[in-house]
Amino acid sequence: MDPHCLEHLLTEEERRHFEEQGYLIVPQVLEAAQLAALEAATDRIWTAQQAAGLGPDQNLFFPNFVGCDPLFAELVDHPRILPLVWGLLGWNIYLYHSHLGVTPQEGPPGTPFKEPLGFHQDSGRVNAEMEFHPRPRLSLKVAYWLSDVSAPGRGNFYIVPGSHLNDDLPRPSDRNPAGAIPVLANAGDAVFFDRRLWHARSLNHSPVVRKALFYGYGYRWLRTKDDMTIPPELLTACDPIRRQLLGVGTNANGFFSPKDEDVPLKVWLEGQGLLEKKG
Repeated sequence: MDPHCLEHLLTEEERRHFEEQGYLIVPQVLEAAQLAALEAATDRIWTAQQAAGLGPDQNLFFPNFVGCDPLFAELVDHPRILPLVWGLLGWNIYLYHSHLGVTPQEGPPGTPFKEPLGFHQDSGRVNAEMEFHPRPRLSLKVAYWLSDVSAPGRGNFYIVPGSHLNDDLPRPSDRNPAGAIPVLANAGDAVFFDRRLWHARSLNHSPVVRKALFYGYGYRWLRTKDDMTIPPELLTACDPIRRQLLGVGTNANGFFSPKDEDVPLKVWLEGQGLLEKKG
């Protein structure tokens, strides 16, 4: 792995903000050329889905996209992002979920949103079956923004900062929960959020087509949320750490009790002096 990633280790300020607020915005992660290439790859998927029957004005939710283009796989261990992921979750991690979103204009500018929005926590039945309060983090998501959502009304997702520590959220029937805010980000920014953070998507009332790539990182013993289909030739071209992040392991038990060959990220961190080598 590129040792320059060590220039982007999680700071104590970033850790504190994420622990207290449940989200983190990392500005200007994607350079202009990379941003343009990723948008073009996203547009190819959008065009193919339209050819398969998606309406031109319909929102596209497309899971399991990482294996569709090597450009998407390169973001799995982005040097500005992966150090923050392992800083928050540790080294026994992988990509358990991904989805791509494209949202064209859904209404004229200035149209009020119908409230309340659909606020929820991620992970479905996990939230009903975990016998612990507050519920454990287990995973987080990173959203790479390919379009400018720096103003409200552009399909921003809404969050309630600090709500990740609440198992329940008062949700009035006629308005959004108290404290709900839109996440404002520029094209090329990345936004981290705890899976427990109460959040919701809003409508896009602007001519700016909303485009975003969501990467879900969790512990290796957590089941995948979608198929996570990675072509064999893409896996072969990946280095060992990226293969770990794409779900490769030596056997089933290695996800629960990993050996060094299961978790090259751990071995690399030990070699960099960031982890104490045990045994």
